[in-house]
Amino acid sequence: MSIREMISEKRKARKRWQETRFPYDKTQLNSITAKLKQLLNSDKNQGIQTYLKNLNATAATDYSLWKATKKLKRPILIQSPIRKKDNTWAKNDSERVETFAEHLHEVFVPNSFQGDSKKMDEVLHLLNRTHQLDLPISKFTKSEVTQAIRKLNQHKAPGYDLITAKILRELPEEAIIYLTQLYNAIIKRGFVPQQWKVAQVIMILKPGKRAEDVKSYRPISLLPIPSKVLEILFLKRLMPIIEKNQIIPNYQFGFRQKHSTIEQIHRLVEKINTTFEQKKYCSAIFLDISQAFDRVWHEGLLYKIKKTLPINYYVFIRSYLNNRHFFVKQNDKASKLYTIQAGVPQGSVLGPILYLMYTSDLPTTEGVVIGTFADDTAALAIDDNPAAASTKLQRCLKNISQWLKNWRIQPNENKSIHVTFTIRRETCPPVHLNGVQIPQANEAKYLGLYLDRRLTWRKHIFTKRKAMGIQLRKLYWLMCQKSQLSLENKLLLYKCILKPIWTYGVQLWGTTANSNIEILQRFQSKILRMITNSPWYITNNRLHHDLDIPTVKEEIKTRVKAYKTRLQNHPNKLASHLMNRKKIFYRLKRRIPQDLITV
Repeated sequence: MSIREMISEKRKARKRWQETRFPYDKTQLNSITAKLKQLLNSDKNQGIQTYLKNLNATAATDYSLWKATKKLKRPILIQSPIRKKDNTWAKNDSERVETFAEHLHEVFVPNSFQGDSKKMDEVLHLLNRTHQLDLPISKFTKSEVTQAIRKLNQHKAPGYDLITAKILRELPEEAIIYLTQLYNAIIKRGFVPQQWKVAQVIMILKPGKRAEDVKSYRPISLLPIPSKVLEILFLKRLMPIIEKNQIIPNYQFGFRQKHSTIEQIHRLVEKINTTFEQKKYCSAIFLDISQAFDRVWHEGLLYKIKKTLPINYYVFIRSYLNNRHFFVKQNDKASKLYTIQAGVPQGSVLGPILYLMYTSDLPTTEGVVIGTFADDTAALAIDDNPAAASTKLQRCLKNISQWLKNWRIQPNENKSIHVTFTIRRETCPPVHLNGVQIPQANEAKYLGLYLDRRLTWRKHIFTKRKAMGIQLRKLYWLMCQKSQLSLENKLLLYKCILKPIWTYGVQLWGTTANSNIEILQRFQSKILRMITNSPWYITNNRLHHDLDIPTVKEEIKTRVKAYKTRLQNHPNKLASHLMNRKKIFYRLKRRIPQDLITV
């Protein structure tokens, strides 16, 4: 019986019961209603399975598989009322955008100056001093402009001018020539057009935060695409000078080519392993900087640029930073323009490099290892005595504290973490920053990896297993036994969405105990059995072999080999030696990353 016929029968039964009110008629109505619900659910499930059966990851189906999973990573746009400063509520879009804009206007200002007044006088004196002429920046060619346009991501949202990367790609040769002339004129005059210094800001709610709090939102800046092309061209001229003069220190691994988070963490892990081997104490601090990129002091940044770069580069960057504006947009409502008084432009090409130059003179202390990745800073001091290790670290923090005050950088002492890495029982004494004691903990999260006191990686493994479980629940309708999605696409979902969760940092945490590795291996086996709907007598080893999926241990070995090959030609001397096994006797029966190649 079809759904239409069943609905008709239900209506007749309901009318009959309403007229007679006999219990038998009520029973018949309930029976027909139950059958109709079952038929509707069956039809719905059949429609979903037909949809899943036709999903594919190729262009022939317009990448329908990825569109089905797109909502998993899409940010949630909340239309919740926002609490204002006076405790009233911004209920409509017009009020919300103004509330957001007023909040950001207070954020994009430099922190108060608490440093040495002589440093302030030195900065202002250098900026006001006249400068000598220098050789002009070499002109851009048409081929360079064309190449820069081709590098643009076509899927990036445009700025307020609505000029997309796709539009620039479709420009005729005459328009490219005109753009080249325009860019060369901007570089020659050292003047960036005002229209290219306006950012359209979209507010995105941070996960797990209260929707009514204005501080719970993350600003996303959309800049004009033609301005980004200019930044790409200028950066191509700037980077050779930065590399030649070694402006960015070796311990800074952020936003640099051929540098990754894994190598920076490996530097710290190597020092910690040495501490264990020598029965010493490692007193480590992981600093948290408040609004690092948004509150960069423009005058301080220009001071450092004028001291280290040719004058024509300084003139261009000064025009690029000064007199920038933003407005907040939500749906079809936009706030008025507000001035940006501090910070490097978010979403820009030059912003990350400018921040690295601003923090390039972070003071170092003898006997203390410094590691930075953009604004994520770690410092390690090692000694036989726990008190001596903390004394070294405290001396380093004293220098860093004065440097932070001089350059208007505000640390968050309560979110910073002090960890003692040792296999011994004692704990290093606490350290202070700006007179505030840094909280002590048994583990710290640094660049996505959890480093615990004895470097067992157990906390990291448990966290990743939990994250994979959450993600699997979201994908269950696509990957379960009843799903008609093809086996090939189910495996593709596992490899592209679930597997990267646990493979990150495998070159380092692969040294953990076999019991921890088995936690991830059991999860992978569970996934493979689910997507293949395997009977109980099919072994996990057979599944891995037939599906051509390496086990967790095999994956560790493969990735460590590739990692060692990459480090052999690494441009940074602090990272190139990390996988070179030293011919010494190891007292502890602990594995290090170099050992994983022979596992």
